[in-house]
Amino acid sequence: MIRWITVLSMIACIASGVPVVLARDAHPACDQGAVVDAVSAERAAFNDAIRDGDLAIVERVLVDDVVLVAGTHSDLFVGKDAQLDLWRREFSGSTDRLIYVRTPNCIRTSPVRPIALERGTWRGESPAGDFAAGSYSAKWRRIDGSWMLEAELFMTETCGGSACP
Repeated sequence: MIRWITVLSMIACIASGVPVVLARDAHPACDQGAVVDAVSAERAAFNDAIRDGDLAIVERVLVDDVVLVAGTHSDLFVGKDAQLDLWRREFSGSTDRLIYVRTPNCIRTSPVRPIALERGTWRGESPAGDFAAGSYSAKWRRIDGSWMLEAELFMTETCGGSACP
């Protein structure tokens, strides 16, 4: 009975816009150091590749079985080839395409595996001012000395112009 009251209370809070934070769900502090610097450098390279339309850099950062869940309709892109096809279409589009930037807010590293979790905000904006933006999480893995993307999950929270559904 207490469990149901707790669940119903959480649903009521969420529906009313009141944030719900459980102690076990609280985000731990962000890490610092060489691993975070290395992951941040790969994120910056990936952002630059998106801006410049550099498919070779995008390919270098992705693991073979990478997963991307898009922000607006939760389209699922599984595997490097699927994601490269997506970026190839984006890069070959008009000069008015959205340029996406992911900005990390926090990177946590695992004490037991060579993996890291990145959380942050993203924004895609066109020269005409169309935009979409929101939050994301990304999982990285160190493979043969390089930090590579295994998964990205995006949530669209705001948009403007033709980027709005």
